[in-house]
Parts: sequence; structure tokens; C-alpha cells
Amino acid sequence: METDIDSLLETYISDLRTNTSSPCWTMLNMISSKNGLATLDGKSGLLGGPTDKALFRTLRGIADVILVAAGTIRTENYSAPVITDRTSQIRRSQSQLPLPTVVALTNSLNLDPQSPLFTTPHYRPAILTSTSGVKQQDKNHFQNADIIEMPGSSVNLRDALAILAEAYGPVILVEGGPSLNQQMVSLDLFDEFCITISPKYSSDQNSQLVTTAESYEPGEVTLDRELTVDDFIFQRLLRNRKP
Repeated sequence: METDIDSLLETYISDLRTNTSSPCWTMLNMISSKNGLATLDGKSGLLGGPTDKALFRTLRGIADVILVAAGTIRTENYSAPVITDRTSQIRRSQSQLPLPTVVALTNSLNLDPQSPLFTTPHYRPAILTSTSGVKQQDKNHFQNADIIEMPGSSVNLRDALAILAEAYGPVILVEGGPSLNQQMVSLDLFDEFCITISPKYSSDQNSQLVTTAESYEPGEVTLDRELTVDDFIFQRLLRNRKP
């Protein structure tokens, strides 16, 4: 099915995202090469194109929180998110923060406090970590970030999502990497699964993409939408939960 980019983006913006059984609505977003790999030359961003980047910014503009593992933040050199003008207008009309809050997930604070994410003027990200092994002197390096500490040696994702929803808003976009995506699927913590299939091929080793099909029975996850723009295939899958 072919469509234009404006129609594609407006469709994603208009989707209802409410969850009566959870305090949040959690979206997984990822891109795959034509042959099913998650990166090209080590980076997922190289698989994309203008249309995918526009959708990427649209989904970010919808979200209250962008949850990302520390390794992905380092590899992709994260900074404050860029969103579309359309979602910026919607955020203002709904009294949301001007930009979604990027939350770095790490058990060790292995992040560079001088990286763009933590040095962008007038932008405050957050760090989600565990109390075990995190020293006060390490936290002092991140004065420009909220630090959310979870008890124990690792972050309990189910509890963390509820805390993030209360602190920043209910729509949470998870951008990976693959290990975090796999945890979200294994723990059944997602409501929406957005995947872009790029026309590009990759030969990266150890770059397998997470899929939902193997973990659920027929009908529990359904293909809600499939659109093709500029040879990129965009799919939206929904987790069907019993009332």
C-alpha cells in the first residue's frame, strides 16, 4: 500500500494511546535492514532515510518519555530529541513539556557527562539506575539530569515504567538497544510495536532484531497497519490484552 509522507505521519499522530490496565502506554520503535538485522556498520541510524527520520521524529513528538539503554546512547551519540513542527504544536496545546524526556537506563552510570545529551542548553534528561554500585561522586557529574534510583542491583522495568509515567507522562517510547527491546518483549511490557523495514541490506554480525511473533499466540499481537513509502515498509503492531 502506497501513501504520501504527510498522510503517514498524520496517521501515527491520530492513533489513540490509552491503556486501562497500566499507568502507561509503551511503544517499541526499531528499524530493520532488508535481511532482518538491526544495524548497518554498527549503527541503526544508517539504515534509515528521510521518511523514516520523519516518522522517528513524529513518534518522539508523541512520547512523554524516551527510554534508551546506555550502550545505545553511547553508540548513536544521543542528544536532545528533535521533533516535528506538527507534534510540537500538539504538545503546546496539551500542556506537555516542549520535548520528551530522554531517560538513560544504566546500572553503572557508564555515561559521558560531557556528551551532547547532558550538555544541551535548556534541556534536562534523566538517568534511570539502581542503588547498588552507584557512588555519590559519580552522580555529582550529572548535575543537569534527574537521577532516578531503583532499589537493588538492577532496574525492575515494570516498576520503573510506572515511576516514569508518574514523573513525566504516560506515553513511553523505547528505542533500544536490542537487549532492552528483548527484555520489554520477554516481560510483556509493550503495547505498540513500530518497525521500519529498510530497503538496505546489512552484513553486520551479532545484529539480530527482536521480533514479537515467537513470543505470542495468534491474536495476541496483531498487525494494525502496514504502509510503504519510498521503498520503506512501516508496520504498527498492537498487543491485544483481554479486558
